[in-house]
Formats: sequence, structure tokens, C-alpha cells
Amino acid sequence: MTDSVTEATPRIRWGWFVACILLGSAGIVLGLLLAPPAERWGYLAGVLGGVGTTLLLVGIVLLLERRIIDGAVKVVRDAAEEARIRSDRVMRTQVRDLENRITDLWATTATPEDVARKQQETSRMAHEFTERLVSDYTGEPEHTVADPHQDDPPR
Repeated sequence: MTDSVTEATPRIRWGWFVACILLGSAGIVLGLLLAPPAERWGYLAGVLGGVGTTLLLVGIVLLLERRIIDGAVKVVRDAAEEARIRSDRVMRTQVRDLENRITDLWATTATPEDVARKQQETSRMAHEFTERLVSDYTGEPEHTVADPHQDDPPR
């Protein structure tokens, strides 16, 4: 997983942008030509009021939407990062504990019988550690991972 997140840059679709401006302007001019000469000033005032209202609403919606979405993305990203850090910390603690227990177990090995017994104990400890991790991350009960030194795998 990478440390940085690449953000997608918004792409302006200039064709749609220009087409909307041209069609909107053509509609305003056509309405102006169709309006009776005595009411053209009223028509223009209505058009300008409608354009102003539209710009105001679109501007507010776009600005608020971007802030809301950016805020939600930041909250989700921060929560995921905190969960990952917490999970890493727990994992490191568990691994360090296992390493310490195995180191303590092997600190004094005197005879070949000790070696065989300690190999079995180390295998058992590693197996229990694996079962605990699988159980913690999957939510399933323990005994889901087969012990390689066990005759019959769990069912």
C-alpha cells in the first residue's frame, strides 16, 4: 500500500460548457425577439433575475457540496488511518510478546531432550499465536488453523 493518496483532478468538459452557454444565450435572444416590443425591458429584467438566482443557487450548492464531500472524505480517511495504526500497534505488541516468550523458552537449552521439547513448545506457541490472530481478524472462533504437529486436523 502506498503512503500517499493521489487525488483525481477534476476534468472540465469544455464541449458541454460551451454548448450550455451557447444554447442558453440563444434561448434568451429568441425570447427577447419573441417578446412584444413594449415588454422587452420586463423580459430582460426577468431573464437577469432568473440568471442571478440560478448562479446564486448553483454557486452555493457547488461550494457546500464540495466542502461536505471533502469533510466526509477527510473523516473517513482519518478513521481508517487511526484503525490501521491501532491494528499495527496491537500486532507488533503480540509479535513482540511471542518473540519474548520464545526467547525465554530457549534461553537455557542443556540437553538434546530439551531441544526436542522446546521445538514442540515453540511450534505450539506459534500455532496458538496464529489461531489467535486468525480469530481476531475473522471474528471466527479459535481452532480454525490446523496444527501441523497434530494427527487429526480440527473439524
